[in-house]
Amino acid sequence: MDCLGRVSCHIVHYLRNVTQGTHPPVWQDQALNSPVMKTTSQLRIHKRYSGFDRRTTAMAWHPTNPNVVAVGSKGGDIIMWNYELDGDNPRITIKGLGPGGSIQALQFDERNNGCKAYTVSIDGTLALHDFLLKNRRTFLETEDLDHWYTSLDVSVQGGVMIIGDNKGYVNLLTLDGEQLWQEKLHKQKVTHIEFCRSMPWCLVTTSVDRSLKIWDIRNMKTRNSYVVNHMHRKPINSAYFSRTDGGRIVTTDQESEIRVYSCPSFNLSHVIPHPHRQFQHLTPIKATWHPLRDIIVVGRYPDPVFPGYVSNEPRTIDFFNAATGELMYQHMDKGYSDKIVSLNMFNNTGDRLLSAAGMFVWVWKPRFDHQKSNSCKGSKDSDSDGDSGDENDNTRKKLTRRKSTNVVEKEMKFAVNKMKIGKNKK
Repeated sequence: MDCLGRVSCHIVHYLRNVTQGTHPPVWQDQALNSPVMKTTSQLRIHKRYSGFDRRTTAMAWHPTNPNVVAVGSKGGDIIMWNYELDGDNPRITIKGLGPGGSIQALQFDERNNGCKAYTVSIDGTLALHDFLLKNRRTFLETEDLDHWYTSLDVSVQGGVMIIGDNKGYVNLLTLDGEQLWQEKLHKQKVTHIEFCRSMPWCLVTTSVDRSLKIWDIRNMKTRNSYVVNHMHRKPINSAYFSRTDGGRIVTTDQESEIRVYSCPSFNLSHVIPHPHRQFQHLTPIKATWHPLRDIIVVGRYPDPVFPGYVSNEPRTIDFFNAATGELMYQHMDKGYSDKIVSLNMFNNTGDRLLSAAGMFVWVWKPRFDHQKSNSCKGSKDSDSDGDSGDENDNTRKKLTRRKSTNVVEKEMKFAVNKMKIGKNKK
């Protein structure tokens, strides 16, 4: 509280409570969302890649380099893309098999300076790809067209990786591919599998059988040895632990629900109605997390039968407050306004967003007010596709509060005067 006895939202008071071991009031905690969302609202398309001949299916950020990503496609193609050095044309590309080679999951190998990545594919393999030598090492291979691997996660801390398949089986292996354990944990295809980064013994799995299960990897024996089991109304696409402290899980189903489960017992805390309908030729939409706050990011696929639908509803990227279930912000850009953004993933610092829609991949970067002013001067500080920040704002204003006409006129006059001064100096 401040000197008048009121509850304060000031960040200094929040930090004081934390350092003194006092649990901050809810309002103080939620106030920290404001600067995060302020930066998020400034995101603009910075770089784009459109070299795949089939839709994007998996992607990952480099563990240490914030300018590097890896992306896989339905045709099995994989790129390692330094978007700042390579521009819109990645220099490292691994060609896939084409039909039947779809990359289902992808993750960098943190032990090799990010020069290698694990993948699981519809071709029935678990493989480690070397981006520099452009070769691969296969650890598992089903040799069966009806049996393939669907999900993957790696725990460098635990020295293991875990793999799910389309039959409901889960495999535990060392990082060098030695198989330690295999068990049928679900009745149908495993759609997502992930270790909790803050509790490396904790594992979550989801399935087409509509179940979400949480496991203690130290005590995995049978399909019924789970710690928690929650049933959904529809098959589940994904379940991600929050990146702040692992204290929440967000799930995305195959119809119109996002669910939030919270520690310590991972009970259901929120059900968020959200249109992200499943479609055979669309990469499943998956809700993920912002790394700095428990804010959910997910692409929207407007549905005419969804409550509240409006005609020509835009295909936005939506941001939800996981603590309240509240819709905080809807983001869009005229560069993708007609596309459905299936995958979104922030980097570790939260100032870059990697998105995929169909065969297109984008990297978003904040574009602040002073950078917009520079672009008005005729500088080259614009997005790679030629769209200026002001043009992107015209699209965004449909979803956010408009600036007054007077403010815009003052900004333009200021920019024009600066241009005149620059010419006179020359």
